[in-house]
Order: sequence, then structure tokens, then C-alpha cells
Amino acid sequence: MRKVFSSALVLLAALAAGSGCNQVHVGFARFQLINHTPYAITYYAVARSERTVMRADNLLDAPIEPDHTFDADVHLPGEYWLRAIAVVDGTEVERVRGPVHIFDNNRAWAWYTENGDLMEGTEPRDIYAVTDLPAVTIDTNGQAIPDDPKVRSTMQVAFDPEGGLNWPLGEPADYDGFAGIEVRGNSSQTFDKQSFGVETWDDEDEGTDVELLGLPEEEDWVFYGPWMDRSLVRNAVGYAMWGSLGYYAPRTRFVELYLNTDQNPVVEESYHGVYVLTEKIKRDKNRVDIKKLDEDDLDEDKISGGYILELTGPDEIDPGSLTIDVAGDFLVAIEEPDPDDIPQAQADWITKYLADFEAALFGPDFADPELGYAAYIDVDSWVDYILVQDFYKSRDAFRSSTWMYKDRGKKLAIGPVWDLNIAFGYFSFNGFQNPEGWYLQQPKDDIGHSPWTDRLFQDPAFVEQYIARWKELRQAQLSAETLAGLVDGFAEELRTANVRNFVRWQTLGKTLLPDIRYLMFLGPHPDSWQGEIEYLKHWIEKRGAWIDAHIDELRNLG
Repeated sequence: MRKVFSSALVLLAALAAGSGCNQVHVGFARFQLINHTPYAITYYAVARSERTVMRADNLLDAPIEPDHTFDADVHLPGEYWLRAIAVVDGTEVERVRGPVHIFDNNRAWAWYTENGDLMEGTEPRDIYAVTDLPAVTIDTNGQAIPDDPKVRSTMQVAFDPEGGLNWPLGEPADYDGFAGIEVRGNSSQTFDKQSFGVETWDDEDEGTDVELLGLPEEEDWVFYGPWMDRSLVRNAVGYAMWGSLGYYAPRTRFVELYLNTDQNPVVEESYHGVYVLTEKIKRDKNRVDIKKLDEDDLDEDKISGGYILELTGPDEIDPGSLTIDVAGDFLVAIEEPDPDDIPQAQADWITKYLADFEAALFGPDFADPELGYAAYIDVDSWVDYILVQDFYKSRDAFRSSTWMYKDRGKKLAIGPVWDLNIAFGYFSFNGFQNPEGWYLQQPKDDIGHSPWTDRLFQDPAFVEQYIARWKELRQAQLSAETLAGLVDGFAEELRTANVRNFVRWQTLGKTLLPDIRYLMFLGPHPDSWQGEIEYLKHWIEKRGAWIDAHIDELRNLG
């Protein structure tokens, strides 16, 4: 519904839900009103020539609710007086700003709270330049960022551990030095908001271990940019759930990123949105803690570990990867040791180990604890991994981004979880948005995944352990209350930053079709960030309740 005003008012506005105001007409530009306060705000506006803001000139049919934004089309060029009114503790509080000059897109007026006071502003600096999250600035000094190799950049992380606000290139600095940066991901490289691999470098462009934002020191990091996931928290939530079961999970920190790839000074327009600083999966005492496999470790007492592997599809393999064919037309890529350095004897050893595992898994004695699959895999970790991935209803589980590791003298363990941006009810394809239904327990002709899990559920002992483990975890780590609190905790960290992110990336409520191959990302999607958070919470609650009601039926699958 579009409300049209008198000639004195040149703002044409529409409520975000179904208004059609996303199209910018000739002679118009986008102006965004942002409410990041606990209060509903009523907005008014008149042209500069009117000089006086009259309350009769109500800009909206209804106030903007907390944590919502509103897109309006405005005539170009233009000068406007704006008025905003909120009711705070029973008293009307007003802010008037003008003249506001609007000559191009992505101009905005924001209300927010700072130290309990209502604040407002109209310029990019007012919206972007201060954050309650760490402010990360990466400047490539005019270089474009390729897929590979990493290019030299400077990186500064402004973060006040006492809880103060942070400015890009401000103090105190958690890190101020060099870094190599590259675009990372597969399909995500087609997204407008890309993700990046970053390696902290010394003056000689060599990797150097550093602590970042309280995370254990390392040199390899991922700056994941949520694009498809408008809640911004799916990865963080899923990783934390896996970690709560006692396994290593990549640690995360929310940051706001300023990315400068031209030769101009870093300015507010370099703002790139909310990112999730994430530990890269690799062998390390504080990450995947397994033995280092040196090139001369060829004797049987050493060659059995440590390996890090990734199960994926042929179309997801990076050039130069060393891979192993496994059942179901999938591949296992050897990630550790480095495929450029691994001796042939070690590659042959882990290849044979997987072949022996599959022979036992698909053989007639597969359920025998001594002769079957249990002789090769850490069953406890596989039960937990399949359980959480099915709980996430992750489309990528056992088809890509499925990590495993083999330590010296130990069985093949699985994990950590990775890449959950389309899990938790996001993926509107083949029923993945539906919180009901199993995924990894039976073969499905139209949803390909590794046959490993299908076979495991044919073993009554595996099924019984799976059922018992689910019921145990629902009393604590995976209880409805615990998971709701987990989502709320991450959301609270983004209560301010989400607004700035969606000024920069106006994706709320929209269908994102980055590539013709991904027409399954259809939605529908809520038109607010808070709506995305509530959707995620409700989906998790419904998913858990459905599994509770149907978990015992797994005994009947075989």
C-alpha cells in the first residue's frame, strides 16, 4: 500500500512488506529510515521550502517498529526537513533534522541508543563510523582481491576490551599489521557480499601467528560474510552447538568490516557490513589437535596420523587437490598434510584406510564390532555428527564441507561442522525448509548424499546409540531452552550492527538469485532482521519437537 502526500511533501513512501518500493524510478533515489531503538518511531517529512515540519505530513501509515528499516523513493535533487517522534516512558521525544541533502542512493537517517540516550544522524559517518563490535579495516592499496593467490594488505582491528565503542582505524588496536587476503568459497564467490581468507603476515609477507579478539594465536583466518543467511548467526549457532557436545568447533567473533580496494583513503563508504571472524579448520593444538605428520613419518607406528580430510562433490574440488574416490560418486580431499608436500606412501596409506573402511561398512559383517565399520571409525563422534547435522537439516551434510580427521593410532573421527549458511530451514528446496522429516537415514533419489549414513542406520546397535544420545542431549545441550538462549545471545551481539549491515546490503525480504544454478533459494524470507531471528528460533524449536516425537521410529527403518 502506497501513501501519496500533498505537493508540499515530495517523499513517496511504502511500507516494506509487499509495497513494491524497491524499484527506484527515474528522478528518484533511495532514502532509508532506520529505527534501532526499543521504541516505535513515527516519521514526518516536508520539502526544504516549507521550512516548518507539520505533524499532518505523516510519512508512514504506521510507526516503524524497533529494529526495522523503511525504504522510500525521493525526488532528485532534494532538500528535506525530517521529524521523528518516539514515546519514551510515556513522554514524546522528538528529533528534527534539516536540511537533509539527497542526491544519490543509500542515504539514510538512523535513530539509535547510546548510553541510554536517543541519538540520530543522516550522514554515512553517523551510521557507519562507530560500532559496538570490533571494527576491522583491510586496505589492499589499490589491488583487487583474487581467488588465489593472496594479495598484500594492511589490516587493523580496533577493539576496546572494556566495552567501549570502536572506530575504523581507531584505538585501542587489537591488531595492526600486514595480511594476505583472497576471496574464498565456491558458490559464495558469486554473492555480492563475498567471504575472504586472511593470513596474518610479517614484514616479509610470511605467515605469523597472532591472537585475534581473544582467539588462540594462529595465522590462518576466515572472514565469513553472511549473504544468503539474513539472520547473520546460523554459522555461529551451529558451531557453538557442536562445541557444546565436547568437540572442537571453529570459534567465531562478530566484527564489522571496512574493505578498501582503491587508492583513496579509507572512508566510511568502505563499510562492508557484518562479518564473522572464524577459525580456519587446520591442524593446531588449539584447533584440530592431532599429531603433525612429517614427510619422513613413513613407519607404521607414525604413518597412521594425522590426516585432515574433507568429503565433497567433484564440482567443489579446488584445482591441485589430492583426492580419493569413495562411494556415491563423492571425493575425499586430503587437506592435511598439504597435498603439495605429502609423500606418496602417506597418500597411499590413508587411501587404503578409507577403502578398508568402506569394504567393512558395505560388507556382510558390517555390524560386527570387530570386523565391521566400528573397527575403523570413532562411532561416538559419528553418532553426534550425524545427529546434529540432521537436526540442522543441513543440505550440505555428507555431500560437501564434511570434515574428518585421523590421529595417530586412533580411528577416523568426524567433524568439525562447517558451512551452515543454508541450514536451519533456510534452503527452500526438496523440503529442507520444513522442520519435519528425516534426511540422513535413508537413500533419496532426488537428494544426493553419501551412502555411508544410510548404511549405518541399518545397524540396530547404531540406531539404539543414536536414539539414546538424542534423548540425553535434549535434557541439556540441545534442549529447547538452551538453543533459544544460544540464538538470543548471538542476536544480542548484533542488535546495533545488523541495522548498519542491512543499510549496506539491502537484502531483507528479498529473493536472492546469485546464479542460475541456485534457483532453489526462493524463500519466502522475513522483511526484517528480527523476523529472521524469530524464524530461526521457531524453526529450531519445531525441528526439535518433531524429532522428539519421531526418534523411536528410527528402529523401523531397517
